[in-house]
Amino acid sequence: MPAATLTAGAAWQGRSLRPLLLALATLLMLTLIGLPMLAILLYALFPQINEWSLAAPFSALLPNLMDAQLIGATLNSLSLSLGVTLLSCILALPLAFRRAQMSTRQGRLWDALLLVPFLIPPYIGALSWMQLLQVNGFSEQLLGFNLAGFLYSFPGIVTVMALHLFPMIYFATSKAFAVIGNRYGDVARVFGGSPLQIFARIHLPMVLPTLLSSGLIVFVLTIEEFGTPEILGSRFGFRVIVTAIHEKFSDWPIDLPGASVLSLILILLAFFAYRLHQRLARRFSSAVENQSLAAPARPVSTAQRLIDLLLFGSAVTLAVLLPLLTIGVSALLDTLSGGLSLDNMSLRHLGGLFVRDGAAWAAISTSLTLALLAALGSVAIAILVAFTVVRLRTRGTALLDFLSILPNAIPGMAVAVGLILTWNQPFWPATPYNTPAILLVAYICLTLPYPIRMLTAALKQLPRSLDDAAYISGAGELRVILRILTPLLAPVALAAGFIVFAIASRELVSSLMLAPPGVETVATYVFHQFDQGSINAGMAMSLVTILVSGSIIVLGQRLPGSRQPEGKTQ
Repeated sequence: MPAATLTAGAAWQGRSLRPLLLALATLLMLTLIGLPMLAILLYALFPQINEWSLAAPFSALLPNLMDAQLIGATLNSLSLSLGVTLLSCILALPLAFRRAQMSTRQGRLWDALLLVPFLIPPYIGALSWMQLLQVNGFSEQLLGFNLAGFLYSFPGIVTVMALHLFPMIYFATSKAFAVIGNRYGDVARVFGGSPLQIFARIHLPMVLPTLLSSGLIVFVLTIEEFGTPEILGSRFGFRVIVTAIHEKFSDWPIDLPGASVLSLILILLAFFAYRLHQRLARRFSSAVENQSLAAPARPVSTAQRLIDLLLFGSAVTLAVLLPLLTIGVSALLDTLSGGLSLDNMSLRHLGGLFVRDGAAWAAISTSLTLALLAALGSVAIAILVAFTVVRLRTRGTALLDFLSILPNAIPGMAVAVGLILTWNQPFWPATPYNTPAILLVAYICLTLPYPIRMLTAALKQLPRSLDDAAYISGAGELRVILRILTPLLAPVALAAGFIVFAIASRELVSSLMLAPPGVETVATYVFHQFDQGSINAGMAMSLVTILVSGSIIVLGQRLPGSRQPEGKTQ
């Protein structure tokens, strides 16, 4: 038999497991992501589907869609998202423009400081602002005034959320300004253009696609955020879609069809905004792919340096220093009633977190265990999905690719609702619902896009000749994955695992919705401590959460291949 025939036969045998791998990857993604989304749709359309009945189809849609409270919650969600997006753009735009004019060393310092809001979970940030600005809060104790009236209002929620999210627009837009450089402005200056004219008529239109694209991500993150509207909005009766969904499950009687309709609305709003973001991002990328990111440094006057210091210093103070100082001081106060004094400082609450058999230690242990398992599980699934999508390129991989990015556009509240509707059914012979395993499933579902996109990007850079050489030498599909590709992808996989671990260890929405009785995570512990008035204990756990998750994210980012593709951030 000719050698070429033998070679082709060996390569074909090596690829014989490809249909099985495609089926396994598709089954996993459909189970983790497809079933919860299908359950939401079916419950919204057929309210009695849990009884295996298609009776009264669409009967839950019209009453819920015409409900005045639902309409109000939807309008509140839209107005909140638009307000946060607009304020985030206003805060980020001047900072991004000035960042592009700075030296590399100075700019990196401010970049590092403005990364800190990403390390503070939104619900912890909202709690810190409460502690700072409420009646008898730190501002009143130190300065004699409080801003409770502003904090518990629509402008207050918008401001708190924008201070957390504006760095996302800042980083994207500053990169766009750096791509544009100074050459267009120099030409306009020669022809008599003023700085304001140059900015408004040249620079701003050129960065507008990036501004809109990153603004849409802020819109999505705002519309799906539960913690801040629940913590601040509940104080003055401000309801949004996510808090309305939570009420459907927490208030008796439980309304599964109503929660499904609300979740479907939330999914449609978020998915539309996310898809629009993707189109704008691709258009900007194709427009500037041949441009240079290196802009020549310009001499900066002393007055401009002072203006930059005031501008960036104010942003860092509001977005970083005040929340962190509030959290740290609150964690160190022995009693809240004792006020701000050295005599009232103690490590009691921090030490209490690590007492064996205590509720805090149990919450930490549960979160760390689930986060570790989520990191291992999501990375293992991501390796399989990335290999299937990149190396197979069949018609079946289109569905797989779609499912892999779907959680990016699906709010965490909707994912939690879908998991409840899917797994809280009597026909399952075994179900993870009402066990800690359901939290693991939720964490994997929410974090899968990160390792999948990172590993897919890394795998595309590995030549197919590696696979072909192994097949010709008689290796099977599993050996190629385990012995050749996995070691090469290990740095990226490890970085992705760190990121998944950090996100899962502080996840709030799914933990609140899905945690079985008697099981608490770090996020639910903090949330419940504030509800019970144990603010110092909650802040102590918050401080530990920020330090641990921040350290892990930084470590993950420093590993080789840890650069994340553009997408949604927790």
